[in-house]
Amino acid sequence: MPGSTLTRIALVGAGRMGQVHLAALQSSDEITVVAVVEPLALTRERLQAEGLVVHESVQELLDSASLDGVLIAAPTDQHPELIATFAAAGIPMLCEKPVGVRTEDAERATRAAARAGVLLQVGYWRRFVPELRQLREQIAAGELGQISLLACMQWDSELPSEQFRSHSGGIMVDMGVHEFDQVRWLLGEEFESIAAVPAGPSTQPRPATDPDSAVLLATTSGGAAVTISLGRQFPHPDSCWVEVWGSRGYARIPFMWDTEADEVFQVSMRRQAEAFARALRGGVCEGAQADDAIAAQLVAARAAEALGSGMRRHWCHADPHPL
Repeated sequence: MPGSTLTRIALVGAGRMGQVHLAALQSSDEITVVAVVEPLALTRERLQAEGLVVHESVQELLDSASLDGVLIAAPTDQHPELIATFAAAGIPMLCEKPVGVRTEDAERATRAAARAGVLLQVGYWRRFVPELRQLREQIAAGELGQISLLACMQWDSELPSEQFRSHSGGIMVDMGVHEFDQVRWLLGEEFESIAAVPAGPSTQPRPATDPDSAVLLATTSGGAAVTISLGRQFPHPDSCWVEVWGSRGYARIPFMWDTEADEVFQVSMRRQAEAFARALRGGVCEGAQADDAIAAQLVAARAAEALGSGMRRHWCHADPHPL
């Protein structure tokens, strides 16, 4: 934005997702990347060669940088500790989903941010995909009528590394939370029951709660049925699509498909970061917040239980404990 002051954001973590976030931040006219925190020496050297200020630790960042906010893209199991650290320093945060690998992690992070009175926005970037925003408006306006079925599909083109997988919390946390947040956000409803089964064999022996692919069937507080399919290996580039059946209409939104997928991902990430920057400048937070992270983690926990036991899990959305 010509004539405006750029929002100063530091990036913590320059791994797989960190690189995506870095490109999104650098593509924005509203944001300047003041520093990157990355413990891996080879990555630090590469980023320094690109002209970026790079620190080995968060403490180095806090000791030397002047910033308005931080984007946390470190491994998932590090999220709660990082959030507590930045909250104590009074620094607003945009944290990559899902804010830890357990519901308790998200709850602990939420308390830390609330006590410090700082913003904690969560990286559910699909809330910034124009086609999905339009679909949400159609559903809210009743244009599709009473929703009977919502189907969500998410399939990655390649298996993640074993190192990434060991920190991810399993398929329901790593992948499923995107769908759980998407369902809640699109319908404005809560999950009430869920069943889950693995879909096909995995590439090697895996824990029961972390197969290479899975299928879920759920119900919501408004009476809709929801199907979700998750897969870690697909013949096409990373792909996501949604279908909605209503009493007055039907919609199919292949919002990430084929060669256009990377661009959709990148643009949505940039819009998410810019929304965070606007919130730091006094605007309304448009993205997912801490309560949304807790809700998605709760569904992920119940889905993992169902996947591991082969049982259907029920709970009332007003009570986080299964019945």
